[in-house]
Amino acid sequence: MEEAAAHLWHDHNAGKEQPAERFSKDPRADQQLAHTNGWRLVTPDSPDWPLNLTSAFAPSFWDEQADDTVRGQSTAPFALWVAGTGSLDSLTKKSITIVGTRAITGYGADVTRHFATELGREGYTIVSGGADGVDRIAHTQALEDGNNTAAILACGVDVPYPRKNQEMLNRIKDSGGLIISEYAPGTPPARHRFLTRNRLVAGISQGTLMTEAPYRSGAINTMNWAESMGRPTFAVPGPITSVSSQGCLVRLAEHRATMALRAEDIRAEVEPLGTQLELDWITQDGSSTQRLLSWEQTAVFDAAGTQSDSAGTLATMIEDTGLSVHRVMVTIRELEDFGLIVRHADRWVKTR
Repeated sequence: MEEAAAHLWHDHNAGKEQPAERFSKDPRADQQLAHTNGWRLVTPDSPDWPLNLTSAFAPSFWDEQADDTVRGQSTAPFALWVAGTGSLDSLTKKSITIVGTRAITGYGADVTRHFATELGREGYTIVSGGADGVDRIAHTQALEDGNNTAAILACGVDVPYPRKNQEMLNRIKDSGGLIISEYAPGTPPARHRFLTRNRLVAGISQGTLMTEAPYRSGAINTMNWAESMGRPTFAVPGPITSVSSQGCLVRLAEHRATMALRAEDIRAEVEPLGTQLELDWITQDGSSTQRLLSWEQTAVFDAAGTQSDSAGTLATMIEDTGLSVHRVMVTIRELEDFGLIVRHADRWVKTR
């Protein structure tokens, strides 16, 4: 599997911008590089590929939901370089992204620590970008609390950026957390890579929280990605006189984020409601199997259409279930991954 992944990654990236020392005709060099340094090259066919990313880049909603700043850029990563011993899928399956300004204020630091602690206590991996400000506070607080954290970089997994965060990144790896990048080892950071990286920061988790950000901020770009991917977005309100909180305040005023005052506000949006219910169906070989579905999954499945009716549009599913558009969109993707529904034009129909 690793050798095949190395060949695929090498072929896909042949001729693309890479550090000079990486111009090799032999993809086994990538495989050996990863093995020697304790890294992994994870591709979508790997059992450790994050299911969250698979659903984030599903094409179902992009034409309708994409923000102008991200429309037409929804390319899924071909592979991910991973440093750290934790399971990529397991650690990100229950996770929240925390983003915000690099020029963090005392207020921003306090609320970032608060949410990182509260969410970590509930078993959420804290995902961020490994940068200064909000990123650094979120990662560091998770480490101090003994909780899981993952940093997604805009450079190679072996490139400490900013350099003063090298110790923090090492602590993340050594504590069972993860350093993640779609860029080859040795790739330096660049402005366009940060914007490209933001789609992974948003897509790999269950939701994105912006704790403090000015009106013009890279965190806004991450929020746009999360919104376009059907992920719940949250913002912490700040002083109306603070430049550092204007991005959060505008997002809330435009109703493009849920106000987050406590961890429970986030959990209410991202956690399935009710108990697990069993759904029986017949597999292709004729045997009966069972799938445990949450209340939300069952409600959305029931609202899906059949080949002989006109039900199953996004609007009718929202009306029938009483769920938010975010929850319906996320649940649709889960049911698509289960193979229980498929999209036909502007509606979703049951496969069984």
